Amino acid sequence: MKNSKKLLGCSLAEASLLAFNSPSFAAILPDGGGIVYGKGFGFNLKAPKGWTLDTESGVSQGLNAVFYPNGSSWSDSPIVAYAQSRPKTATIQTADDAAKDAIKHFHEKGQSPNYKGSLLKTLKTDGGAEAVLYQFSGDQWGNSEVCAYFVEKERINFIVMNSRDKKLFDQSLPAFEALAKSYLPMKVDVANPPAK
Repeated sequence: MKNSKKLLGCSLAEASLLAFNSPSFAAILPDGGGIVYGKGFGFNLKAPKGWTLDTESGVSQGLNAVFYPNGSSWSDSPIVAYAQSRPKTATIQTADDAAKDAIKHFHEKGQSPNYKGSLLKTLKTDGGAEAVLYQFSGDQWGNSEVCAYFVEKERINFIVMNSRDKKLFDQSLPAFEALAKSYLPMKVDVANPPAK
C-alpha cells in the first residue's frame, strides 16, 4: 500500500474476517453495504455517504471489507476504514480490555512505544447496539486512528478508521460515526452463509 498504513492497531494479527465469502461476489460498491461474517460472528455495515465498500482490494491483507472515500482506492486513499472481529478471552471481555490490548500489542512489538489510546465516546447504532469509540495515536507511522468496538456475547466486533492526515481524519469522524451507526449484528452460520 502506497502510504504503508498500519492496519492492525485495534486488533490481534490473528483475528479473522470473512466478508462476502465468495470471490465471485467481490465488488467495489460506492455507497454500498453488506454482511461481514466469519466463524462465530456476523454483522451488517453500510458505507457512509460518499464512501465505497470494497470487498476485493484488502483481501491480500486479510481484510475483506474495507472502506474509503468515493473516487479514491484502497491503495491510494489518504484515509481508510475496515472491519474485523476478535473472540473474547478470559482477560478481554470489554471494549476497554480490547483497547488496552491493542496498546499493549504495539508496546510489546517495540516499534511504537508512544502508542496510546483514550475513550472518545459511546454511541447507539441505528439498530440499538452500543458502540464504544476509542481514539489512538503515537504509532511509528504517524497515524491517527479511531476504533468502534461492539461487544457481543462471545466476540468483540470492531471498525477502524485511520489516516496520517490529522485534519482529514478529524473531518472524517462524522462519516466514521455514520459507518459505526450502520452496524447491525446478525446470526450467521458460516457453513450456510447468507444468500447472495
